Amino acid sequence: MTRFFPLLLVCYEIINYLANDMYLPALPSLISDLGLPIGLAQQTVTAWFLGASAFHLLWGPISDRFGRRTVLLIGGAFFTTATWVCVFSSTLSSLLIARFIQGAVVSTLGTAAYASIYESYHRKKSIQILTLMSSVVMLAPAIGPLVGGIFLQWLNWRSIFVFLALSASIIWLGLCFIMPETLSSMNRLTFRWSNVISHYSQILKNKAFIFNLVIINFNNLAKVVWIIGGPFLIAIQFKLNILYFGLIQILIFGSQILGAQLVKRIIHRVEINRLINQGLNISFIASLLALALSFIFSNKLIGLILCLIIFCFGTALSSPLQRLCIETCPEQPIQARMNVYATSISFFCSLGSFLFSFTYTVSLFWFASLLFIFASLARLIRWLSLKYFFCI
Repeated sequence: MTRFFPLLLVCYEIINYLANDMYLPALPSLISDLGLPIGLAQQTVTAWFLGASAFHLLWGPISDRFGRRTVLLIGGAFFTTATWVCVFSSTLSSLLIARFIQGAVVSTLGTAAYASIYESYHRKKSIQILTLMSSVVMLAPAIGPLVGGIFLQWLNWRSIFVFLALSASIIWLGLCFIMPETLSSMNRLTFRWSNVISHYSQILKNKAFIFNLVIINFNNLAKVVWIIGGPFLIAIQFKLNILYFGLIQILIFGSQILGAQLVKRIIHRVEINRLINQGLNISFIASLLALALSFIFSNKLIGLILCLIIFCFGTALSSPLQRLCIETCPEQPIQARMNVYATSISFFCSLGSFLFSFTYTVSLFWFASLLFIFASLARLIRWLSLKYFFCI
């Protein structure tokens, strides 16, 4: 039975991430159904990101103390319940709370679930499984909106959550029966706040970690702009079928997957800092081109889409920044570093989403301007870090 455990974890991870990506095309229909302004509808995405950032620092220590199975199953129960609440939500407040809980549970995957794979299998097998699980994170933004758009061709936005809730319920029951507890009672650690806070504070004091993390976050913010605003741009300004958003997502994030595969092939032949700089340069040039095209051709969507494809390819080339970031503070536990890293990514996404909802204008030039600002800040901080810090 335990041989099905990795398969169920992969399926569970897919459902968790589809809860956000598959839902994105439903935002315009949510406006008409619940009578919400665009800004408030976008807050349902913000709530998911905020939930993902709220508990990541805690799940790791808690799973070390109480076990992987306990944390993952309790998290799964909350996720399933919250998803059913989304199905029947008739008010914004109940939907926001349910979305927050959905996001909060995602972080159990990066702690309890991933740790249980490490502890259940030998090194080569665990790497294979974790690589597959990591690929889900990259594929979800690409295929999730398309799947959601297909649902919306015949059904309403609630049907998306019905599918997710039913799938999560089945997977959760399966995990209840076959998931082993991989952390023995002898290896469980005493939960001490002083130790946890000490690890996290030392990581946050590391300048190399912070510089690299800020650059990564600015690149992510540029993509968040499109992820949240794209459905409204497609459906409201250009009055296209929302299915187009899903198809465009495949092209945009497909370029990122292509770039990631290229990095794997050339990482041992190209100096890592050179590769990072080239990737950031490509993203910056793409954002500058987007700004020019959106100003000259304010009613042509194709220019922005092509620039986003190039931009995401550039961010993929600069992805070794993630490795440099995690490899700093080697004296601190790897799990603590991963927790701080993941929390920061989710928090910046929620912050960007929150600010975005209050400044949103259905305009190509507005999109391109934010893309240019974030890409410029990422490139500037990289230059400053190399000139005044990393070369010391």
